[in-house]
Amino acid sequence: MIVNTRSFLIFLYMLGILCFEFFINFLQYNDLFLCYNCEEKENSKTTFDYIVVGFGSAGAIVSRRLAENKSTRILVLEAGKYGNTLLDIPPFGLLLQKSAFDWQYKTVAQKNSCLSLYNNTSIWPMGKIVGGTARLNNMLYVRGHPEDFNSWFRHKEGYSFEDDILPYFKRLEQTIYTRNPVGSIYVSNSTFQSKLPEYVLNAAKELGYFISNETENCKEGFGLPKVTLKNGQRWTPAHTLLELNKPNIIIRTGRTVEKVLLRNNFETYGVKYSYKGQYHIAKATKGVILSAGVVGTTKILLHSGIGQKKHLDEVNIETKINLPVGENLQDHLTTGFDLVLLKNSLGIGIEYLLSFRSLFEYFWYGIGPWTTVGCDILAYFNTEGKHDDPPDLQLMVMPLGLKEDNGFYLRHLMGITDETWNSYFNKPYNTLTATILPVLLHPKSRGNIRLQDNKFSSPILIDPKYLTHAHDVDILIKGLEIIQKLINTEAMKKLGASFNEQIFPPCKQFQFSSREYWSCYVRHITITSYHPVGTCKMGPNEDENSVVNFNFEVIGTNNLFVVDGSVIPSLTSGNIIGSIFILAEMASDILKYRDFLNSSKCEANEIFIKTRTCQYN
Repeated sequence: MIVNTRSFLIFLYMLGILCFEFFINFLQYNDLFLCYNCEEKENSKTTFDYIVVGFGSAGAIVSRRLAENKSTRILVLEAGKYGNTLLDIPPFGLLLQKSAFDWQYKTVAQKNSCLSLYNNTSIWPMGKIVGGTARLNNMLYVRGHPEDFNSWFRHKEGYSFEDDILPYFKRLEQTIYTRNPVGSIYVSNSTFQSKLPEYVLNAAKELGYFISNETENCKEGFGLPKVTLKNGQRWTPAHTLLELNKPNIIIRTGRTVEKVLLRNNFETYGVKYSYKGQYHIAKATKGVILSAGVVGTTKILLHSGIGQKKHLDEVNIETKINLPVGENLQDHLTTGFDLVLLKNSLGIGIEYLLSFRSLFEYFWYGIGPWTTVGCDILAYFNTEGKHDDPPDLQLMVMPLGLKEDNGFYLRHLMGITDETWNSYFNKPYNTLTATILPVLLHPKSRGNIRLQDNKFSSPILIDPKYLTHAHDVDILIKGLEIIQKLINTEAMKKLGASFNEQIFPPCKQFQFSSREYWSCYVRHITITSYHPVGTCKMGPNEDENSVVNFNFEVIGTNNLFVVDGSVIPSLTSGNIIGSIFILAEMASDILKYRDFLNSSKCEANEIFIKTRTCQYN
């Protein structure tokens, strides 16, 4: 009877997925949101102060802050559509992957990793929708470790995290439920959790780990995550901006920017974009701001002739500015799905998500399983025992495994092959699973992004070069060893949890749980943690590896700026969205006071709006 009931629920789940996919395709062609201050008729004679390319988190924050000056007119060009409020039900973010609201990027075949994924490639979902990738992610809010930011800015005289970074986080988070919030996001505790946190936290105590209330600051230890939810609903900076209804912001969706327009190969005056099969030009007098993400921004710059001359020559694009665009690509990596076997339900799963009670709780009270972010606990470790240094390993404790839907949908998001699924993940058949993912925080492997040719419509070549450095494999192995210890505690035994000791077929020649076995396992089950950064590295003008200076301006140009995750020089010690938020806040201040910063009273290439040499009166 239980088997029949679950089979029926799986059938309903599959039917629901198919109906939702139909709904998404309908939205793509029939956007249910009315246009926000938009001018549907293209008019190349209209000139704006700023053009913002991309209406994700960074683009929304920059647009909003610049629009605080009511005389500043801003055009936002977004390739995706608005979507619908139903898409902001937290678990539905997974359903947007591989949809029309996802760019559906894939890496090139990897040689040292992803060996049990389709074509040895990693799937990189990124939001093609108002709100950007924050409409698809797990909504986990992490600031980062102070030392992460120190490594970016420590060479600047007088810099300190407390004076120059922390105030931006406080401003960002200072959001009140009013018509005119000060901050750009809502940060809260999770409104729903499974039964798992209680047992995992007790297991951590049993092993002597610290229990932390500061998971957003990446402090060592275990703790409950902070999330970007408002009344149980997914919330992004784009939501905040749309609520404010700024009359001096014009938003045009469905527009794909392909090129930045340069006069005399350095002076930026506009962009070229496509809309409904036609090309158009939009002009700006003060600046073009690229916030299209680590892949999108890189692609636009390269097609604009801004990149490495050797590569641009290969694809027959005239080089206008020789910069290392596309280099320094880095990403957080994870592995280890379904290594936790359970005898009992954790109070979440298909049977709970499909219940009428859950439906009622969400739409009436904004609570219940439909508000889950999919991660119950975050934990941080410095595996070398250097407790004052940033952590190099994160654990994400998740109450569900890939087996939850019997392989219908979830495992395809990871790219798990049929062979791997049938020979490993789909056994044992009648066992519930949970997942504790080890996340490599500071990889030493570096990749790149390249163009395939000079056609903008051609797929871009993303090569993260995962696990090309032995250090990265070593950290993930240490994470798997910590997970084994956790599962073998008395606390977890009370839950009925055990470690999955099934041999992974491609690694059967090695002794289970040996370092050789786990090294083989990691190279086969290599999953992105969806945090790629670095392809337009921010740094000093004189650094040959820099693409963007500390004013967020593309080096060698005038009035061309990049404000998104591509400028991040090195990964933070946790989920990257918090650092992208504050970089956008910082860039907004620099843009607003750019003329003053460039005056004789101020130091060139000043980073922060709050400085010791510049006073704003």
